[in-house]
Amino acid sequence: NSFFWEVLTERSNTDTNPRLLTVGPEGELRLHEVGQESQLSPLSEYPAHSLLQLVKQKDSSASELACTKLLLFTDGRCFLLLNTCVLVQLLYLEGTAEPETVSSCLISLPPAIQETCTDYQLCRGTLFVLTSAGLIYVFDSIEGKHLATVDLPEYYKSGQREVESVTSLSSFSLLNISQDLSTAVAATSKNQALAFDLNDYFRAHPDQLQCQQSPSLRPLMPTKPCDQDSITSSAYSQSVLGTHFQTDHSWEAKLALLYKRAKAPELPAGRLPWYRDVPNSECRQMAATAKLSQPSVQAGGVLMSFIVSEQTTPAMLNVSEFSAVLTFTSAGNSSTTLAHWDLESQNVTYHCIDAPAAPVQRSEEEHLSLILKASGLSLVLFTVSQEELLNRLMVFGSAGVADSLCHLNAWGRCSMPIHALQAGLKNRQLDMVDFFLKSKENILCPPTGYSMHEQSAASSTQMQLKNAQDLCPALDLLHSAIRDTYAEAQSPQFCEQLLNITLNFLNTQIRVILSSTPELDANLQECVKILNGYISELRTYMRKYPWLVGGDQIPAPKPSPDMTLEDEWESLSVEEVVKHAVLCSEILRAQAYLRRRNCPEQKLEELRRTGLNLTFSCLTQRDLQQATALLTNMGFNVKEQLHKICMYTADRELRAFMVEHLKRQNHLSTEEMEKVEFIKQIEQFYLTPAKQCLNLVDKNRVLQISQSEAESRCLLQEMHGPLRSSFPSLLGSVRLDWVRHWDNDTQRTVLLSRLPKPLLGSCDPTVLWSYLTSLHDQTRVTAWLTSMATQDRESTAAPQWPALTAAIVNGNTHCSDYMRDQILDMLASLVGNKLLDSIPTVPLAELGCTVELLILAHDCFSLTCNMEGIVKVLQAARHLSHTHLAHGEGYGLLVRLLTGIGRYNEMTYVFDLLNQNHRFEMLLRKKVESNTRLKTALLDYLKRCLPGDSEKHNMVALCFSMRREIGENHEGAARTQLKLIESQPWAVTPELKSGLQKVLFLLKDAAESYSKDSCMRQALRCVKLAKLITLQLHFLNHGQDHRVVNLRPAELLRAIIALPCCYQSFVVAEAYDYSPDWAEVLYQKVILRGEFSYLEEFKLHRQLSASLFEEISKKLLLNKPPNSASQNLKKLLQHCEDIYTRYKLAYEHNFIDVANMLLQDSKTNSYLNDRLST
Repeated sequence: NSFFWEVLTERSNTDTNPRLLTVGPEGELRLHEVGQESQLSPLSEYPAHSLLQLVKQKDSSASELACTKLLLFTDGRCFLLLNTCVLVQLLYLEGTAEPETVSSCLISLPPAIQETCTDYQLCRGTLFVLTSAGLIYVFDSIEGKHLATVDLPEYYKSGQREVESVTSLSSFSLLNISQDLSTAVAATSKNQALAFDLNDYFRAHPDQLQCQQSPSLRPLMPTKPCDQDSITSSAYSQSVLGTHFQTDHSWEAKLALLYKRAKAPELPAGRLPWYRDVPNSECRQMAATAKLSQPSVQAGGVLMSFIVSEQTTPAMLNVSEFSAVLTFTSAGNSSTTLAHWDLESQNVTYHCIDAPAAPVQRSEEEHLSLILKASGLSLVLFTVSQEELLNRLMVFGSAGVADSLCHLNAWGRCSMPIHALQAGLKNRQLDMVDFFLKSKENILCPPTGYSMHEQSAASSTQMQLKNAQDLCPALDLLHSAIRDTYAEAQSPQFCEQLLNITLNFLNTQIRVILSSTPELDANLQECVKILNGYISELRTYMRKYPWLVGGDQIPAPKPSPDMTLEDEWESLSVEEVVKHAVLCSEILRAQAYLRRRNCPEQKLEELRRTGLNLTFSCLTQRDLQQATALLTNMGFNVKEQLHKICMYTADRELRAFMVEHLKRQNHLSTEEMEKVEFIKQIEQFYLTPAKQCLNLVDKNRVLQISQSEAESRCLLQEMHGPLRSSFPSLLGSVRLDWVRHWDNDTQRTVLLSRLPKPLLGSCDPTVLWSYLTSLHDQTRVTAWLTSMATQDRESTAAPQWPALTAAIVNGNTHCSDYMRDQILDMLASLVGNKLLDSIPTVPLAELGCTVELLILAHDCFSLTCNMEGIVKVLQAARHLSHTHLAHGEGYGLLVRLLTGIGRYNEMTYVFDLLNQNHRFEMLLRKKVESNTRLKTALLDYLKRCLPGDSEKHNMVALCFSMRREIGENHEGAARTQLKLIESQPWAVTPELKSGLQKVLFLLKDAAESYSKDSCMRQALRCVKLAKLITLQLHFLNHGQDHRVVNLRPAELLRAIIALPCCYQSFVVAEAYDYSPDWAEVLYQKVILRGEFSYLEEFKLHRQLSASLFEEISKKLLLNKPPNSASQNLKKLLQHCEDIYTRYKLAYEHNFIDVANMLLQDSKTNSYLNDRLST
């Protein structure tokens, strides 16, 4: 590179003019500054002979300055590579003529390799040199030390790829490293590029990393001398070896440890960055905070061949952690191609520029694809859409920038998100609002580019309606903003401008809709209605001017000289005037005449309504010609209006007349003709009363109203009274517009309401059941269900009701939940009785079938709470059990009958039969452990009938996983054994040891059972007691006559003091839940006996508090111990961490040397002086 722009990253002076560093033809350096008028002014020049002197300082054989290559120019700091072997760092300070030399080092490359170097990159203080053969040399930029070497062809070949593809890797020309030093891409002159992960390379080839330091292992033995059997030495050895001490050496514990190790996730090996040992401070700082993730490039590297012209060569390369951008240029920069390579998905995106252009290289970390063309500087963005870019510009920038970008790139109006409009209204940016509305100005235009076959008119207008509905949230937002700012006194100008912009937009959209088609369909009319609604609401915020009071605002026109027609109207009624004016096409004159008479028909809407009434009167008189003339002159669609009259009229004769006329004109569809026939059928049943639920309302179920009005009282009387036969039928005014929305089921339902009872058997059961349940006709529903039970008996008679299936009941019941439950109860009772009636017909050989029938019948009766049926089932079950099952080896069926019915309290005879025949274990077969009712019944039976049978009790507990109960039994047995030991004189005998062993085993089983049932408190209690038994057995096995079991509270302190070790004292205290006087214990053990090993062990379990030392001191003062006790107390005070307490006690016991030492110590004298002074 012959020039570099300065990159400012840390300089505080942001007003500094841009500076440019260039290399002259003879290798000299020149620093220029760009002024306000974009003119270069020279600042300093570093001659070529000065640079040559820097080269000679490192390379004495150099005689001339062969080449000068700029690598970096950041914050006044410049890196140069001179003669491809000397790396120089210069610093330009303000106010100095020449730069200051910061560092200079020699790059140790053989001369043969220097001639093949093709590209250099300085990244994070590390220099990367690429050769044409694919070798990359890594050097330190400060000392020039050789750090590593990368062999690209050999690394790519190690991935077991084809030989042909490996041999083609040559003529490397470009290299670029990502800023995190993890990903590298090298491009060849054959339009290929190889991407690889540097961390993966150096893991596979650690010998290529020259700066790698071997980790130093700590010695297995601690440096400070200590006892090898001590806990401190053991902890140090475990930390070095990375192991943990296992106290449980059982087979189960070893298996659990192996399973845990097998299931533990494998720790990734060597997850440190490759540059962790690079001497550069910047690399070391990065390595300390680096978090290596999954690399974007697979192991072995990825080779990509770019599809570009053969005449192009790679000119520039930019690499990030996830992607790479290569720029290919042709001879003379006549064409340029940019290729974006996604390293994760291996997708390549191309951008071609056919005009002359040149790539622009920048030294900043954020690589931008800048292209310099004749029209100016262009930026190419990949992996971002046009809409996303514009949305970000509008949200984080301004609407003007986005609009200018659209104009420069000829993108047209872009779609703007509604949150950008919200932000513009919040910040009162009218340009943002105007830009948003301009982006929506073509949203209601009819779509173009489609033929009639591709898109129908209905779908086109439906799309316009959808666009109008999508526009409503934005219009609501604008309306809300206008309403809020209208009430603010400080923002009338903003409100007026916003209102003007919004109304202009709405009027433009209505104009677009009305001018796009000669006739509006339903969708376009809805669009206009939506926009008109917003216009009407916004007009209320316009400036109000005084209007004329009274009458219309438009002055009445002057009477015409020809008053002949109006003179005729003087003698006519208003309806006749309207009729005559419409037929004579004098509607405007009639409006003027009626306005002078102040008639409502002066408005066109009222006049048309009167005209429609006249049209209806003509049709009732069968004057179709005059009715057609009225509709035509009023601007109505004659066919549409006649169709509406036919649909909405309740006049049967008029409807029949209109149907005949429309049928001749082929204006009625087949479906509408079917509806007409249905209406005729309905009218035949007009005088037939409805076959509905005619039962009187139950007076007991009617609420009594103590205070009611007269109307309410009349309503209650009508409800209590019988239905009047003269009640007007709803079908008397049935209209075609009602019927056309009825489906087939609704039509059949209406017919069923008038159908005689003998014809119900031939009806569709689905429609009939839905009809009866929707009416809550419980009488006929009950009759239908009852007939189902008697159909088999009376099969010869014709059925009065159709067949009813379960699918019909499940999917077509339309009644309340109360009646639905009654229907289900009735069905369940019918099924239960049916099952009981079918039991006598089952042969005796099929006892299993009889058992299942009884279980199903019991379920049916239980659902309906039918106690009579349940009693019948229980009686039949008892008879079957005693008569057939108990004497025929049918114990499996007996258990099935018991568990199937599930009434264990009423069927305890089954337990007796199984126990008497020694088949009780059959109740404890598989798949019964979840039956809690059976478990409760068995336990209750064992307690009442078999209280002493412990074998069956344990069998039931194990079957139902009653671990807590098992634990209680084992714990109770252990405590009973301890009571037996307590009842005998204390003597060390084999019977005592065996008894304690038995107690220990029972406690272990109890703790295990408790823990399996998550009874942790009980399990911990058993564990504490088991430790106590273990301690007692330890004493007995070693010939020590210490008794720690069955101690009374008064004996605990004396027993604890007598124990030789401190941990034994804690075992006894935990087992009895006893808190001993530790001051007394330490006084006896440490002060009187001098056992300081006891104190060291105590410190591992408890902290030595200041109050503990004071209590020991008081005991020493109250008693008269031997002289050695004072020396032991003096030694004990060395363990007191509270300086003031140590000084106080030393002073009280005349330990003058200890007190003086504390007062003279620089660490404690200030604190003690402050305490003593207060």
